[in-house]
Amino acid sequence: MTTTDVPGIGRGVHVALLGLDGSGKTTVARGLVDRLAAQGHKPKFMRWHDILDQVDRGDFPYVTVRQLLVEIWRTRYGGATDAHSLRVQHGPPSYEDFKRARLDPGPVYPVDAHRSGMVASAMLEFVTEMLIHTEVVEKYLSSGRIVVRDGFAYRNAMKVLQVANEIPRDDIPDDFIARAIEFVSETCSSPFLQPDVGVFMKVAPEECYRRIVARGGVGPFEDMGFTGKAGPSSFIELQGALHEEYERAATKWGWHIVDINECSPAEALDAVAEIAIAHVGSLQRTTEP
Repeated sequence: MTTTDVPGIGRGVHVALLGLDGSGKTTVARGLVDRLAAQGHKPKFMRWHDILDQVDRGDFPYVTVRQLLVEIWRTRYGGATDAHSLRVQHGPPSYEDFKRARLDPGPVYPVDAHRSGMVASAMLEFVTEMLIHTEVVEKYLSSGRIVVRDGFAYRNAMKVLQVANEIPRDDIPDDFIARAIEFVSETCSSPFLQPDVGVFMKVAPEECYRRIVARGGVGPFEDMGFTGKAGPSSFIELQGALHEEYERAATKWGWHIVDINECSPAEALDAVAEIAIAHVGSLQRTTEP
């Protein structure tokens, strides 16, 4: 029991999904929440948007998370010289004005972005995830709720650092980025951040690309656009590297690895739900007061 657990109430269960862009994490997470609710549980589906959309919340960490998002985008485009990136860099300081100006997200293919800005952006991503976990997720868990997330603190920070490492600039040396990658990897291995149930949804980069193109196209940081590369090979290069990294991490952490490359959305949900629901029942029985 943590210091914030509610006396007399069993601790909740944290379920986290990990996968490439286009692997279907959000669809499966929403479906899992529906199935848990149908079984009488009270699951909470949580994304960054749940925090950001609560613009009426002025307490910690809501204002902080909103402001961090502004700086995540501003730093990510730091040093880029194209007009769209400059608008992001010089955008208003407040989250509400930044969104109103439609500066989030920025361009897919900025010109001359700096490694320094991207490394800073990755660290801010990680800090934001830590705050959400500590101040929001943990409170739901301490009150006995099941929290389902379609991501994990490791995912976005690692993705940005992978791209930063390929930027053809020398403002930050390779060994520094390697240390940043090691820091994120090791910190995410902490039991404090690890979910009760972790699932890596294994889908080939080529299949993810097909899905993303079908739903509207590649977005910022879904390919190697920040390095000057474009097209399918740019997407597959980044997502292929992440596929290897995510599977390595999932194996290290003892997560479930589910190959859903040839599954329909319904079949993917079935595969993940079978694992998650079984573990939720088992974990809740062991934590009953």
